[in-house]
Amino acid sequence: MRQQMKRCAAALAAALCMTVAGCGKQQAEINPADAVQQLKDSMSFTDQMTDMDSAGACRFYDVDTELVQDSAAYVGSGATAESLAVFEATDADAAQSIADALQTFTDSWIKGYSDYKPEEVPKLESAVLEQDGVYVVFCVTADNAAAKTAVQDLLNP
Repeated sequence: MRQQMKRCAAALAAALCMTVAGCGKQQAEINPADAVQQLKDSMSFTDQMTDMDSAGACRFYDVDTELVQDSAAYVGSGATAESLAVFEATDADAAQSIADALQTFTDSWIKGYSDYKPEEVPKLESAVLEQDGVYVVFCVTADNAAAKTAVQDLLNP
């Protein structure tokens, strides 16, 4: 009887551990091209935008292709600072490097647009840059507050 109680207690403890482990945050599975499509359908842009493949996105944002598993982007004509990109990095460290590159990109564009079109600077200053695991999402839109909500919904389904 005593052995049965020990086994029962051990089984309950194991079940509890599995239940608690299952409560952790799940990493979303994201396809960058699908994510860009989903986000651009839920956001407002004032510029004429163009889709960009992974190689183009890396060139545009000056992101090292060695860090990227896949990516997609939707970029403006340059008349505005608007753009949208989703990167899937090779690992979490690479994702951090991509996020750093996107911050450098943003800082550079703030300087450039300060002289060219100063009305675009607030969009850049409030740009959405979110990293979750191996995913990095970057948005500069006409409504960055709404973009932030859409990005968080994408990363935390």
